Amino acid sequence: MRLLKFMGKVLAFPVMLIVTVIQWLFTLMVGLSSVVFNLLAGLFLLIAVLSLVFGISTWTEALRPVLAAFIVFMIPVVGQGITAVVVVIREGLSDFIWS
Repeated sequence: MRLLKFMGKVLAFPVMLIVTVIQWLFTLMVGLSSVVFNLLAGLFLLIAVLSLVFGISTWTEALRPVLAAFIVFMIPVVGQGITAVVVVIREGLSDFIWS
């Protein structure tokens, strides 16, 4: 039984390294994209509010850019959730290896 557990740990170690690299890449991509997407969402929201203030559009027309801003804002949040799942997988592999 100890031999099987040792073989499992040896096989799980490269997988943990690959998952760690994937986690780093996801973290980098989410960090960079969140800056871009948050600026874009802020721009959409600013356009919607200013078009209402200056009377260019009605409430229903201004709701479209607000909805688009919300969707654009949520893209990095979904990426953070995926990154959290990858972290849980890596932590599980690490706990198995070091147990």
